[in-house]
Amino acid sequence: MKPATTIRLGVVLGLLGLASCGKDNTSPAALVDDAQITADVAQAAGEAIAIDITSLLGNEVVSALPSAGIGFDISGGRGADSLTTSRTKTCYDAGHVVVANCAPATTRAIVFHVTVEGSRAGTNFTGVVHRVRDWTMTRNFNTAVPPAEVSRTHDGVGSSADTTTHTGALVTRTHAESAVDSTIGVTWNLPRSTNPFPVSGMMVRRVSIHSTFQSATRQETRDVVRRVEVDFPADAQGNVVMKVNEKTCNLNLVTRSVTDCH
Repeated sequence: MKPATTIRLGVVLGLLGLASCGKDNTSPAALVDDAQITADVAQAAGEAIAIDITSLLGNEVVSALPSAGIGFDISGGRGADSLTTSRTKTCYDAGHVVVANCAPATTRAIVFHVTVEGSRAGTNFTGVVHRVRDWTMTRNFNTAVPPAEVSRTHDGVGSSADTTTHTGALVTRTHAESAVDSTIGVTWNLPRSTNPFPVSGMMVRRVSIHSTFQSATRQETRDVVRRVEVDFPADAQGNVVMKVNEKTCNLNLVTRSVTDCH
């Protein structure tokens, strides 16, 4: 009986040894967690949407339409940004006939093709921007005689290929972002000077991110997808609700800052 007992004891000890080895070989903790990735995406998406808002207002300015005065600084006060915006436009009358020279008296809709290229920078942050937008602006008139323009509505789609880099004390986070951007019924009331922010509509950014995390000794990569939505109206200070998947944040359209995500 002793040899059998010895064999059984040896098997038990061997299994315990394997379990102990398993515990010693646990993988190290991830360099960056999902919450940090979501926070980075929120900040980048918030800036992108705020820049789109200023581009929509810029479309009106270059069209020389009546009441195109802007009620806030559309530069966003971002002196470290170096962005170049290029536009082409085609104007149409109520019958969707092209209007020569975009004469305001007969123009009822304007189709814009817009590109934004360049770089952005902030505290421990740099970014490279490549964006294309195709937008249509519709002028809305009341039924008075003669009709008076009361608001303007913007719709369209676009794409983005942006890269952002966040330099931390221990880890550098780089996100290569590929996004599909939608502008849906974003409407400003007139006159623009007293209605600086949209009163309705939404902007949606569906972004796929390839993230690279680099520490002094390790590198990790991760691929994630996030959906970002901004719903108007904004308040008098330019604050608007921004959703990032299941989280809700505050985006300020003037400062482009994203805060209070929960």
